[in-house]
Amino acid sequence: MNTSRICSLALAALAALSCADEPADLAGNEGIETTIALSLTAAPETPGLAGSRALPDPLEVNEGTGPGYVVEDFWLLQFDQDGYRLGAPRYYLMPSMASSTAVAVIIPPVGKIYKCVLIANTHSDAFHATLGSVTTLEGLKTVYKRIWNLEDLYNATDDAPDLLMNGTVNVTSSTTSLTCALYRNVAKLTLTLTNDSGSGVTITSVQLRNVPDRLFYADRLLDGAATPSPSPAQSGLFDLPVDEFELAPDAPVKTLRYYLPRNRQGTTGTSTEAQKNLLAPGRATYIEIMAVTAGAIEDGGGKPLRYRFYPGANMTNDFNIVPNFRYTLPVVFNTAGAVGDSRVENLGQVQLAEANSYILNPLAGAVQTTYGVPVTRVNKFWRSVDGGVPGGVLADNTPWVAEVIWQDGGAGVELIKFCEASGAFTGDTYAGTGDSYFYVSPAGPTARGNVLVGLRKENATDYLWSWHLWITGYNPDIAPSAWQEDVYSYGVPGGGHVHRYSGGTWATAAYADKFIMDRNLGAASANSEDGLANTRGLYYQFGRKDPFPAASVKLYNVSGTAVTAFTASSNDCIGRISGGTLIKTAVQRPYNFYYPASGDWAQNNPYYANLWNNPAWHVSPTGKSLFDPCPPGWKVPEQNTWAVFIVSGKPNAANYPGGYNGDGWEFYMSGSSGETAFYPAGGLRNINGEMSNGRDNGYSRSSAPLNNEFAFYLYFNSENIIPQNANHRSFGLPTRCIQE
Repeated sequence: MNTSRICSLALAALAALSCADEPADLAGNEGIETTIALSLTAAPETPGLAGSRALPDPLEVNEGTGPGYVVEDFWLLQFDQDGYRLGAPRYYLMPSMASSTAVAVIIPPVGKIYKCVLIANTHSDAFHATLGSVTTLEGLKTVYKRIWNLEDLYNATDDAPDLLMNGTVNVTSSTTSLTCALYRNVAKLTLTLTNDSGSGVTITSVQLRNVPDRLFYADRLLDGAATPSPSPAQSGLFDLPVDEFELAPDAPVKTLRYYLPRNRQGTTGTSTEAQKNLLAPGRATYIEIMAVTAGAIEDGGGKPLRYRFYPGANMTNDFNIVPNFRYTLPVVFNTAGAVGDSRVENLGQVQLAEANSYILNPLAGAVQTTYGVPVTRVNKFWRSVDGGVPGGVLADNTPWVAEVIWQDGGAGVELIKFCEASGAFTGDTYAGTGDSYFYVSPAGPTARGNVLVGLRKENATDYLWSWHLWITGYNPDIAPSAWQEDVYSYGVPGGGHVHRYSGGTWATAAYADKFIMDRNLGAASANSEDGLANTRGLYYQFGRKDPFPAASVKLYNVSGTAVTAFTASSNDCIGRISGGTLIKTAVQRPYNFYYPASGDWAQNNPYYANLWNNPAWHVSPTGKSLFDPCPPGWKVPEQNTWAVFIVSGKPNAANYPGGYNGDGWEFYMSGSSGETAFYPAGGLRNINGEMSNGRDNGYSRSSAPLNNEFAFYLYFNSENIIPQNANHRSFGLPTRCIQE
């Protein structure tokens, strides 16, 4: 580890860029402007334990630790004792040879203290446009640089890249010269990986996750805050790109270096390294290391392992990343990991809870998690009064086949692979018996899209049940446990967010501390910039569990060969079961869009008054329907979820591109300002299954029925919004899921 040293910097002032006619005293103080000498020092890095994405080798960033380090330029702002800015921001360039820096400051009257704030290495006099609008010290705390990628954490465009620095120094009536220590705006992490010869694992990748997306220019002003910093209102989170490599047992030590912006998330009550992750704050930065066990899958090897380490001042209970700190984290692998160690997760096989859809997150690297999908809903439905088979349809020895009905990944693209519980691939289908599981895994780290899997008896054509698999990097399950005041958007792994709104149902106990997804079910993105095709998601008839894609989406089989997997037909042409409903037929044919003579796709539906047509014989403590299309822990929203999207009879939208060419609306989640949620104008599948109103109208289904023909949903167009509109149950509309 390099030894940091304090370096006196000999600087001289060139012309400041402040306006000549701007008064030196904005706040009316009785100070006197004068010119004094300023000396700068580069503060030593403080030993700690933390970091960010690995720097590209052989790039060497000048971190200000060398004896000849020189600051190239800096901005100086001054504030009075009440925090109001004095004069204009001034910009200084550093000549190569000088003994001092002459700066203009205002000397306060006796008994008052003014504060100077310096921001160094912006390398741009255009920064005046940003600083010129800052009139208070509190306002300066909020000025930030947006972080989009690792290069934004340092000055990547310079011939000799360096780091942003900042510092503060007080001025009193007796001040005749100033010395200011400059602190780096980022922390540095050095991660060393040692894989012992007998570890039994191969390390495959490293990724820094939950990285704040903002670098505050005057970062030193944020020190001392008792609350987490930055808060969700101040900064979002993102994941840095994955560093992929192969570190086999007994290979040379691998060293990775990172930079990270401030992320102080406090301390918890844990006292051992193995238990630190159990109480980790939801916004804490962590290091994710992926590995695979030794051996072939058939022999119990080749299973993915995930290791998560939360850096901080210690490895037991501290979750604070502090700029100007130098953190060192040595990780030694001598086994695959101990049972009960919260830092280790065996991802070889995950047994999923019973539901109609699942989010499958691909892992970095070739080896993927094997997911077990329970088929228990098959007999649960067919033994019921609606299924009409008292003994069920799957005995212990009844053979069945799970297969892909359709997928939307593209030509020649595989989204999933069927496999054994061990992870060994089984081919294009999975064969099983009885009330057990079928097993799938994402096809690879870049797999993204939607898959509809159906289960049928061997040699039969009608399906007994079907499941939607959403292959996405989005992971809304790792969400905060409680709301924070005035915060409506919360970052989650995979680059997305979860939201909450104000008003309506959100003001009731049923929605307290609940979150809604930031995107439509099945959508590739939540960002309006990504276009309608990526944000509209899938379409649902009211009360049906199975999705339908937009008409323009091409569908494929498991290997990526084009198929025709969508049909539409009048339900008058379908043989009805006892009682005259289509519920059983819709289960058997999840690819068929039923259009009716009346407003409900299911004729004589006995459950028309229930939320999402939940059958009377199915009981859920959260009110989630047996036919709910959302993943475990999530459900279709209730009525009045979107009440806040209209204020005084008008939409509270921040932006609607407008007319036929529009993509959707950004709605304010709290009323008329602040954070927004994007809802695409994705149109609908109308009463005969055809697409209508794309780019003109937007929709989102609720679980609430109005009567035996209509159900409630959010509706908007370029001029109007109706948070509780109602129309045909048979329409195919998007939805987005809320926590149970």
